[in-house]
Amino acid sequence: MAGVSEDRLIAMPAGAGKILLERGGIHLCALLKADNFSKFSTERGLRVSAERLLTLERLGLFSPLVRLRSPNIERKPLSLPLRDNEWFDRGWAIDTADGGEHWVSDQRTNDSEAYYSRFQIASLDFVLSEYDFTVQLEKFVHAPKFDARAWTKIGRQLFKIYETRNRVDGTHLFRPTIDALCQYISDRYYPHTQTNMRSMSVFSGGFSFDEWTITNSRKWEWEDYARSWNPRETEETFGLTPAKLKHAYEALAGQQSQVDPLSNWHKLVQFVSPRERDRLKGAALAAETMRSGALMLRLLHKELYGEDLNHPNEVYGTIITHMPELNIRSDARRYLEFVVNQFDLNPRPKLTLFLEGQSEAVAVNAIFERYFGASVGTHAIEIIVLGGVDNATGTKDDRFRAILRLVDYLHHHQTFTFLILDNENSAAKLKAAAHKAKSTLHAKRFVTRPEYLKVWRDSFEFDNFSATEIATALRRLAGGSSQFSSADIAVCKRDKLPGAALTALYRERTGHNLNKLDLARELTECMFEASSRRAIGNRPLIRVLERVVKLAALNPFPTMAESWEYNQTSSYLGKTRERIKRPAGFRRSSSRNRR
Repeated sequence: MAGVSEDRLIAMPAGAGKILLERGGIHLCALLKADNFSKFSTERGLRVSAERLLTLERLGLFSPLVRLRSPNIERKPLSLPLRDNEWFDRGWAIDTADGGEHWVSDQRTNDSEAYYSRFQIASLDFVLSEYDFTVQLEKFVHAPKFDARAWTKIGRQLFKIYETRNRVDGTHLFRPTIDALCQYISDRYYPHTQTNMRSMSVFSGGFSFDEWTITNSRKWEWEDYARSWNPRETEETFGLTPAKLKHAYEALAGQQSQVDPLSNWHKLVQFVSPRERDRLKGAALAAETMRSGALMLRLLHKELYGEDLNHPNEVYGTIITHMPELNIRSDARRYLEFVVNQFDLNPRPKLTLFLEGQSEAVAVNAIFERYFGASVGTHAIEIIVLGGVDNATGTKDDRFRAILRLVDYLHHHQTFTFLILDNENSAAKLKAAAHKAKSTLHAKRFVTRPEYLKVWRDSFEFDNFSATEIATALRRLAGGSSQFSSADIAVCKRDKLPGAALTALYRERTGHNLNKLDLARELTECMFEASSRRAIGNRPLIRVLERVVKLAALNPFPTMAESWEYNQTSSYLGKTRERIKRPAGFRRSSSRNRR
């Protein structure tokens, strides 16, 4: 390569094709016949037929690793891994990995077959980028007559490209050697590239064959192979040094990054199932194959020299701030969380709204659909029904602890919490306890803020609906067979337990139990009726929910650990227990939380 000293270029080992058949990359990444490699390449956007592969081989531009010829005598298939030299000694197998002059048939026949490595997709992409020439034909179409000189000019340009390529890299072996090295180490490292960053699938045993070869992997176990693996053998075979291996890695990493249309999404894509990544098409799938090769070279470099090279998509260019920080990336779960936050894909609620009962949930869901114009989930809000005030306040032996621990946990994961309760039992004491409860998960804040807990003066129904509206709703539920007046409702409201008094009144008048869910639906309908004397926005519930919506909207999930820590020590999730030291040059932004 131009501009690169020889001591940084890896070189193809003598007899590389034979070495690969003996002890390199036979089990997990089987070699591909010309037809299969043609299909493999075409799926990755490199349209090349088996016939064109043969032409490129004859020109010495792109060669298979091995070419097999049919002997004149009856023979058994070539058994892999290679156990003896008979096929090579008798000329039935030809080592073509170094691209040197060798026998090539004039046309495709059944008497010969070429075998390629999937990792040669990188070299093929490099070759085709130089020999697939795009011509803009419009100027020829509008020419008054055929212009032979113009076509001759194009031909001269192509010839100059070919001459330049020969001067730049007369041996053509730097990139093919990278392909061969990737194939050689694939049995050891390939499973590590087929992961979602949390788990990987490992091949165990098997048996495969075609017209020319038989690969027996029935006694081959990846775990055993990995335990006995000696990277120094690879180093010696390919004459590796830290500089050579690093340069090879950076060349392949840079190529895949340039080819990949999803390169800017690489942090997200790496967490996708390999099964789903295999469904990519064109250049994205080609980059996936190249990236697996680059990742294997990175793992080899780490095992040989103890240096962890940059991620393949972060080799070139200057990264001022890593998002998330490098020290976070060893924790795959937390790394994934920051990445999905960056892409706004985290389905976790930005606010959890605790409601006392199912009837409140019915009303709130209806209000979101009709007043706020979208469902609760669209606003990134989750509703949890407590099933009564007692479930929030806890028992005598565990007063308030359970709900406050849950609130603390959610705030630790930067999900706002908001509680709405009727003024029954110990609801007011819970609000007082929340005012002074200290976080057990973060030493610099309290569990929550007092204003994130709303206790109705009386109850959900009596604080948000007039006596007339409640009477109308009860009358509708009774089907008009029983009458209720605003005076009846006022008497219930003055009772020590207004909710229980309302239920008793309905049972006394109708002989049936009051369905609180149906009552909530009727009251919500009353709220939206044109005849309602009270503006929707003036109701306490609407004002509370408007605040809930705003809190959720102003809660972008953090994309860095630094932002998460800042939000935890701010006053957004809970009152602070000590003064915050803001970063140098810090300026408050319009958004409450930091990403």
